[in-house]
Amino acid sequence: MQAGVICAAGKGFAGMKKYILSPLCSAIIVPGLGQVLNKRVLKGLIIMGLVLILFIMITIKLALIILEEMEGKDIYALNDLIEIKSLNGDISSLWVMAAVFVFLWIYSIVDAFFEGLKIERQIKENPDEILSH
Repeated sequence: MQAGVICAAGKGFAGMKKYILSPLCSAIIVPGLGQVLNKRVLKGLIIMGLVLILFIMITIKLALIILEEMEGKDIYALNDLIEIKSLNGDISSLWVMAAVFVFLWIYSIVDAFFEGLKIERQIKENPDEILSH
């Protein structure tokens, strides 16, 4: 078995079990990757897409807030940039987007763990059936 490839027996990179590998991938690499490794591709792609959209929205919102705060100031003056401690703009939508992002991230990790655990149990109960597919 090559490193990084998930085989039919349910073991992946360096013989790691799916219930360990898939939540690690969702936590460290990108939310939704664990679902893809657990062969829940549609669910994984939906999570990845939502995370990407949220990331873009948060980035745009932060850029707009910083541009609004820097309006009329010398953009090369480091002191002016550091003084953006108290943002006057409405940042409640930013907090909502960040909360949804964190929720999706945690959901992806927990779901990948339990799906991987379910797959490992199925492999233990019916190893011949899993290997024949």
